[in-house]
Amino acid sequence: MLIGHRQMQDYTVVHAQNAMEGEINALTTFVDMVARVTGYTLPVVADNQPAQACEIIFGMTNRDTPMVKQARETIQNDGYAMVMDGQNLYITGSMRRGGVYGLYAFMENYLGVRFYADIYTHIDKTRVVDVPADLYRVYSPAFFSRDTFWYHILTPRQKGSMIFPHACKVNRGEMPDLGGGVSYAGGFVHTLAALAEMPHEVGLQPCLTDENVFQTVRKNVRKWLDEHPTATIVSVSQNDSYAEQLGCQCERCKAIDDREGTPMGSMLTFVNRIAEDIKEDYPHVYVDTLAYRYTRKAPKTVRPADNVIIRLCSIECCFSHPLDDPDCPHNVEFAKDIEEWSSICNNLYIWDYTTDFLCYLAPYPNLAVLRANVNFFKNHHAIGVFEQGNSQSPSGEFGELRGYLLAKLLWEPDMTEERYQALMNEFLRDYYGAGWTYIREYIDLTSRKAAERHLHIYDVPNKTFPFAEDDKQQEMAFAETLLTLWQKALMATETDEQHAHVLQSSIQALYYAEFVLPPERFDELNVLMLDAMRACGVSRYRETADVPDFDDPNAYPDLR
Repeated sequence: MLIGHRQMQDYTVVHAQNAMEGEINALTTFVDMVARVTGYTLPVVADNQPAQACEIIFGMTNRDTPMVKQARETIQNDGYAMVMDGQNLYITGSMRRGGVYGLYAFMENYLGVRFYADIYTHIDKTRVVDVPADLYRVYSPAFFSRDTFWYHILTPRQKGSMIFPHACKVNRGEMPDLGGGVSYAGGFVHTLAALAEMPHEVGLQPCLTDENVFQTVRKNVRKWLDEHPTATIVSVSQNDSYAEQLGCQCERCKAIDDREGTPMGSMLTFVNRIAEDIKEDYPHVYVDTLAYRYTRKAPKTVRPADNVIIRLCSIECCFSHPLDDPDCPHNVEFAKDIEEWSSICNNLYIWDYTTDFLCYLAPYPNLAVLRANVNFFKNHHAIGVFEQGNSQSPSGEFGELRGYLLAKLLWEPDMTEERYQALMNEFLRDYYGAGWTYIREYIDLTSRKAAERHLHIYDVPNKTFPFAEDDKQQEMAFAETLLTLWQKALMATETDEQHAHVLQSSIQALYYAEFVLPPERFDELNVLMLDAMRACGVSRYRETADVPDFDDPNAYPDLR
């Protein structure tokens, strides 16, 4: 168990005297993981204590050497540096959360720890710890903002000292325990109703050329910012809408939109006015608006101000094919839109969708395209990505797997397909046990079948996989095959924990089967479904996504 050429038990852990709660929490997790991997409990001291011969120095401390300071100066966003300087190991970042992310990366890379879910951490006790004596690793994530909106990450059920969102390296919310994150003042999205002091009705939009509307929105934007002085973003974004709806159609708004070739013309003109109004008084704040449904297309001549974020939404897209697939007619227009926005916008964010919002429990075979899609965002210069999933209930449909993979992709969007597949297989093996290959077979089978059609976010479960109306026998045989794979995986489990994980995730195949198998199977399926729900720790599921009240200041408080 070596760090450089010294035994790990020779080391003392050092943190800054003014370390924040989140940093101390990460250190507690680190010491615990070292003890579980090596059997050694390392002493922990503040940097106001005398120096020891061998130290693991975390954060920004009075021990920092010129080499460490130089490494830190090259870090972008909230990246980290791991540096061996002499006998000492430094793990640091240019921001406090960057140092924490570096500490979790060290646990993953050198201790063999995997933070798979909020209540499940896997430890490879066969791992031989060997930190190179010349270690010099500096890493900066491509995305400034990284958010995976899955229940177990958004509302983690704590187990021990580990704070799971920190382990995932997401940076949503105020994060007061780490000195700040990417946070919003007031509402998160669809905010114009609240800002314009009008009812929130889907499809009802304010007039964006009405000076009274502008002054009301301006007043409330400033009110939100004054109430949330640490916020980095304020959302001035259209109310929700359906695909066929447009914004204000008055003569003045329509004239701008006709000139710009898109209703984003009047929207961005309005948002730019707000951004110009606040930039001197709130220089650290960006104004966030949506390119969503009727505003998705970029305008011809209007350009986002330097302090404006354009959040492009993929809601209409197909998710059984990559977003850059030229042969998928559902994605071609989105690919064109992201190209146009990336050419005129320095602050491009993405709102992406990663589950079936009509039926949270139904199979949603998008695992084969997640890596390509995140890489596509990065290659088009996006600086922030929000991966919306099931945030409202524990997931029976690969929520833990998908949340883990998405967090990894947001941190490392350039990863190869080989690495992505290896991460998926490692998760399946560690999380589900010896029968993981059956679950991998299930993933591959459902992905191939779903790719025969287009997959959207409001699909009925029995339409996820394409079968002709007169092909019911094959459809039922397909459902039985899926059930058999999960039953084999269940029979191969060796621990109660693995058994619970397989049971929980098998609910997707059971749910699908109840849509396609004959009624005489329902009693059996319902018993299995109840067992799966118990494994999730719930008595009932939220099966569908209600329209989230994003403009409610009490909704999603951690995003404020």
